[in-house]
Amino acid sequence: FILMLSAVISTSLSVVREKVRGTMDQMMVSRLQTVEIILGKTISYLIIALLASVLVLLIGYIFFDISIRGSFFWLYVAIFIFLLAALGQGLLISSATDSQQVAFMASIFTTLLPSFLLSGFVFPIASMPVVLQVLSNLAVVKYFLVVVRGVMLKGVGFEAVWEQFVFMAIFALITLGISVRRLQKRTL
Repeated sequence: FILMLSAVISTSLSVVREKVRGTMDQMMVSRLQTVEIILGKTISYLIIALLASVLVLLIGYIFFDISIRGSFFWLYVAIFIFLLAALGQGLLISSATDSQQVAFMASIFTTLLPSFLLSGFVFPIASMPVVLQVLSNLAVVKYFLVVVRGVMLKGVGFEAVWEQFVFMAIFALITLGISVRRLQKRTL
């Protein structure tokens, strides 16, 4: 939840801030490619979120004796893909909005509600109405929770959760792809 909120909100606000100040237009007419601008705007947030995940896992281990039963490697691959999806969602929001207030509200609305209500974190997905069960498939947090529960609590390997990795990667590719195209269209 912390990773999703921080990655989406920080990314969407940073790009919209550049649009409001007019510096995004200056960057778009520079020699930099759209992909390079997006990488420059998101890599720092990716690193911060990865460090936050290390801190959360350390605090969980030290204070609550929560250990990871499965592979650290697959857990961090899942965290990385999940963060790419979250950053893609933040970029998508920022490409569709023109003010920080709207970007903030859209970020909260598209992360807070799905993270709590549609991911299976609070309520089991099987007990939801059919419409919400279908909508839960659009929440990338749902797939991330399956991986985290499997790797951390059950100690399962990649073969048990590989489908979740695929869904998270598809979500990341779609959101990042649409964001890049939307930002490129602004320059044409």
